[in-house]
Amino acid sequence: MLTELQCQLIEKELTERPEPRKLGAYLCLNMGLMLSEVCALRMEDLDLSSGQLNIGSIAVKTQTGQQLIEADMPRSLPMPPHVRRFLAGCRGLYPGEGCYVMTGTLEPPAFYMMQNVLSALNKRLSIAPTLSAMDLRNAFIRRCIQSGMDLYTLCFYVGIRQPNVILKRFGEYFSPRPESVAALERFSVDSRLPHSGQPAVNAGMNLLILGAGSQGPVVKEIAEALGIFSRIAFLDDDSENKLAIGPLSDYRELRGEFTAAIPSFGDSQLRREYFDKLVQAGYAIPRLIHPSATISKSSVSLGVGVVVEAKVIIANDVTVGDNVILSAGCVLDRECVVEEDSHVGCACTVTRGSRVPRKMRIPAGSVYENK
Repeated sequence: MLTELQCQLIEKELTERPEPRKLGAYLCLNMGLMLSEVCALRMEDLDLSSGQLNIGSIAVKTQTGQQLIEADMPRSLPMPPHVRRFLAGCRGLYPGEGCYVMTGTLEPPAFYMMQNVLSALNKRLSIAPTLSAMDLRNAFIRRCIQSGMDLYTLCFYVGIRQPNVILKRFGEYFSPRPESVAALERFSVDSRLPHSGQPAVNAGMNLLILGAGSQGPVVKEIAEALGIFSRIAFLDDDSENKLAIGPLSDYRELRGEFTAAIPSFGDSQLRREYFDKLVQAGYAIPRLIHPSATISKSSVSLGVGVVVEAKVIIANDVTVGDNVILSAGCVLDRECVVEEDSHVGCACTVTRGSRVPRKMRIPAGSVYENK
């Protein structure tokens, strides 16, 4: 199975200087299409205005070559937003709606065309022993599982009728999510009844963010993306900040309304100070992990109060201490350690085996090595 770091290298190659064959491979990696589906796909099947990709036919080999037949599971698939953006940028590669995606012309593609481009890419970068369209599709399935997609939606999306097929091949990537039981709150009659003339407050689903400066809204965006908090509020000592419902000291009085809280200061010392205060006050300090982050299933340890922003990549055997901020797009390579109260800036790379000391802040865009 391709690791996420390998997938990132592949995607970088596919999106730089794009051409039709690369576009076909991109759809295998980012929408889980089979090679037979990509070879039958025309531009008219990609509705960029609605964001739908329509699969009606597949290509099959015959004694005289290959032909198109009706797909066993015709379906219309919503494109992920990043796929829709990328395809829109590649529209100029195709002179007409009838063009095949893999050739850019009215001539249907041969199956070997994608393998040629993947083999050349793999030979140049030495990504894996072999690389095929099926490897890309399997990586997409893994990503869907790790992002929390339910099994039956996944089966529909990738055109597999039997869930056991996925369970047998990808069972190691499934994990229980007992915290999802909190979503049942929306069915509770009690949660919708007024108490003493006021709307009911479900403290277990509310999050208090200490600090409403530049870091605070980022934390709020992640919390909203997770969809498990019914109320999110800020505290800040800046009386001019309109996001805050009160000063930082109000965290004591608000304990009855909020059971979860997290400090969101760029200053590591201040973040640690309020981290300790919130723990002493009895708040639960959550880990907030953006759904687009990619975290290896192999021996990754994340501490309490860790904030993982969008597009972060964490490789295997990585340890991240309590109260750490991992900013958007940063990469933690294998076997590195990020000690508590640190902050890894946007688009940083922490190289394999490196150790980030406690309370250190790594500037955005840098490559950090400390072995």
